Amino acid sequence: MKARFVSLIAHLLSLLPLRLNRALGASIARMAYLLRTRERRITKVNIALCYPDKSDSEQAEMVYQSLLHTGRQLTECAWIWNRPASTTHGLIREIKGEQLLREALASSRGLILVSPHIGNWELCSLELSRSAPFTYFYRSPRNQALEPLLMKWRAHLGGQPASLDSAGIRAGLRILKKGGTVGILPDQEPDRENGVFAPFFNHPALTMTLLPRLATRSNAQVIFTVSERLPGAQGWRLHYLPADTTAYHDQPVESATAVNKNVERCIAICPEQYLWSYKRFDTPEDGTAQQYS
Repeated sequence: MKARFVSLIAHLLSLLPLRLNRALGASIARMAYLLRTRERRITKVNIALCYPDKSDSEQAEMVYQSLLHTGRQLTECAWIWNRPASTTHGLIREIKGEQLLREALASSRGLILVSPHIGNWELCSLELSRSAPFTYFYRSPRNQALEPLLMKWRAHLGGQPASLDSAGIRAGLRILKKGGTVGILPDQEPDRENGVFAPFFNHPALTMTLLPRLATRSNAQVIFTVSERLPGAQGWRLHYLPADTTAYHDQPVESATAVNKNVERCIAICPEQYLWSYKRFDTPEDGTAQQYS
């Protein structure tokens, strides 16, 4: 029943023109800001940690703008998941670093396309799907009833899913060794067994080791990508960035540090569009109280 309701709401949101869709998402976010929600609190903590040199007023403005973009992301996803893919693709106004992607796809080596939670990260798969088949790693949602719906929506943008478990990871590694392409989100906190602490904006953050492991074991290329949201109803700008070669380091902490530095480079493109409402520093390295308590 809940999945049906979510599907209906998403369909209704997709009927709105993109400008109005985004405006509605921003309005929802303004309400969350005024009500001092959990998302506002987490965003405030993260921005204070990561941008200590900003003044209080600058941090407050960044918190506000970040929440507005989070709201736009929420309603915008419903739009791109339900609209024809050709319509959405027509709103990709610019592709920076496109040649980097083309050369990687033409190579006999595998490719790992890495999409941090910036702008509309769901959209990063659309351009890739027009050029090559690929597989993306995903985590099952907490509400299992929504998983088939999410799989259906993401299939609309292209790609085949692989779960982040041992079977899915082995499948992804085989694809890379055969010269195929795999997509992954690098900035979700893993469990302690599959991560190490590495600096992220000069603070220790539990960081996945999967990305560098896949790269070193398959000799795959690594490219980072960002889908930047443009103002109004202008659409999006895609960015492709080469990975720092130390991401291939065989030492877990060094390679995880390189991953985080690459994510920081991506965030610098449009800092207010990063998902600062995610508890990126949720697990403390020294066992002290959580940053978000």
